[in-house]
Amino acid sequence: MRSTLLLLTLAAALAAYAYFIEADRPSRIEAENAKDRVFNMESVDLVELEVTASGDQTVLRKTDGIWNIIEPVRTKADGIEVSGITTGVSALEVERVVQDIADDLDRFGLADPTVEIAFKAEGEDRVIRLLLGNQTSTGGHLYAMRSDDPRVFLVDAYLQSSFDLTTFDLRDKAIVEFDRDDVDRLSLTTPTHTVKLVHADGVWHLEEPWKIRASSNTVNALLTKLDTARMQAVIETDGANLDAYGLAAPLVSAVVGAGSTEAILLVGTNTDNGNSYARDAARSLLFTVENSLVDDLTRSPEDYRQAELFTFNPTTTTRLEIEQPEARLVITKSEVTPFVWQRLEPLPGEVDQGTVSELLAGLVSFRAERFTTSLENTGLDAPTATVTMFDGKREERVTFGRSADVIYTLANRDEVASTIETAIFEEVMTAVATLSNNDEGLP
Repeated sequence: MRSTLLLLTLAAALAAYAYFIEADRPSRIEAENAKDRVFNMESVDLVELEVTASGDQTVLRKTDGIWNIIEPVRTKADGIEVSGITTGVSALEVERVVQDIADDLDRFGLADPTVEIAFKAEGEDRVIRLLLGNQTSTGGHLYAMRSDDPRVFLVDAYLQSSFDLTTFDLRDKAIVEFDRDDVDRLSLTTPTHTVKLVHADGVWHLEEPWKIRASSNTVNALLTKLDTARMQAVIETDGANLDAYGLAAPLVSAVVGAGSTEAILLVGTNTDNGNSYARDAARSLLFTVENSLVDDLTRSPEDYRQAELFTFNPTTTTRLEIEQPEARLVITKSEVTPFVWQRLEPLPGEVDQGTVSELLAGLVSFRAERFTTSLENTGLDAPTATVTMFDGKREERVTFGRSADVIYTLANRDEVASTIETAIFEEVMTAVATLSNNDEGLP
């Protein structure tokens, strides 16, 4: 019995050993389908590249983890495009060997390659070259070879788009450089107007041509476009001929400020293909940009004004004060039950939560229908109501005036009044009256 148990234990151990060993071993089919890598290195190890493609020869070098072009010009490289090459080269696989020893390179387009990529890994002196030739008749593969290997083999054709890059393709094409998160001012000058905006307390404000709250969405969208816009072509590298491109006296300028630094984009005349000549004031380089960017830079000052009177979300509002000539309503969220509103003035008490929701919804729905720079005959010198909303961190205050049947509004720190829909204002004031009444509006 004991010997039987020993045999069973030994058999189980052998079975377990065989399972774990075989589990890591590829199947016969997997082994047959495994492809050889063209190069035995990783993309992060590459420190030098030389790309010959589409008539250009571009030499790049990585320093402190950053790729730069050093020939034919010295400039930053486009990290995404370079990564496409380094990743593609390191992961390149032999799909099939066509000839072990090539007897006619012309036949494969490898005597004069379409693309040639030379590279060097960190700590090595040896330069390795990849040659890419013609596509196969089916179009799915490219003929390729290493400069130190006589074999001709096939690689996937889709890789050509990652490798066949000119010097312009490989350069950093940002039109201006600034730290998006640190921007605190923006100035736009066109032939017809100047717009100046300032960012303070988390909100954008127009400073010129009027002092009024700005649409943060509009300003942020423009900053994002400036940050992500790319050169369409390089025209000159020395900036010696500014007059020819309308850049000696630019038609449009955009100044992006962040603390003590400024990035300045200058825009000149249109090109023949619908773009515009431009330059970064910090560089001598002249380039072109898409006209859609110029359209955004030259939009009317009115487009930057904030249409919403209140930007708070009803769910984040914590306190509401409404001043009228002979009444004052103050409601706040309960400290005990944060989602329940209660009245503090005119007399402390409970309020109907549905009516509060209607009031808040009405307030945040107010939109400026038109703006007026004159405060005369607006009724704002003797306000019908002043509404202040709080969210625990900041406040927004708007004054309402009436002239005949027109309701005018003026937000805190604004110098420009606007009109709103009278019917919505009347509904809001009805809700205010209901909440102010001690005997009405309770469930």
